[in-house]
Amino acid sequence: MVSKALESLGTIFVEQPCRTLEECLIVRQRTSLPMILDEVITDLQTLMRAYQAGAMEAINLKLSRAGGLTRARLMRDVAEELGLRLTIEDTWGGDLTTAAISQLAASTAPEALFTVSYMNDWVNEHIAGYMPRSAEGYGTVSLLPGLGIDVDVERLGAPEFSFRAP
Repeated sequence: MVSKALESLGTIFVEQPCRTLEECLIVRQRTSLPMILDEVITDLQTLMRAYQAGAMEAINLKLSRAGGLTRARLMRDVAEELGLRLTIEDTWGGDLTTAAISQLAASTAPEALFTVSYMNDWVNEHIAGYMPRSAEGYGTVSLLPGLGIDVDVERLGAPEFSFRAP
């Protein structure tokens, strides 16, 4: 098993080695390396089940997999209380996603924050002036209201559809 072979290298993290929580738990029983769970942490119930099973030291909290910023914030709060560390990110995105990620990360206790992914560093299109930015391993966060960005609605193009509320 690869994780067993890596134990002699010092403290490295194993990030979700398997597709399911049950499979990850089997790996967890066979290694002393700290583990990060990612794709299996989709809601508060799964987070609690994984924690109670001793499955991880950290999670990758992805806003869209959690169901949005409000649910991600709740999961973040619980993870902090449980003493887990967090990577705050999403499955992909641009300026809007990065603005939400940066706000959640900025309000996370420093001792709980493991890493943050600024998704707009990896895309070419920017609808909010490539804000917020990261540079040399550090990210910024806006102090303006809301997500703190100004979206260039002209860059969005015509809507695919629209509807009126009843």
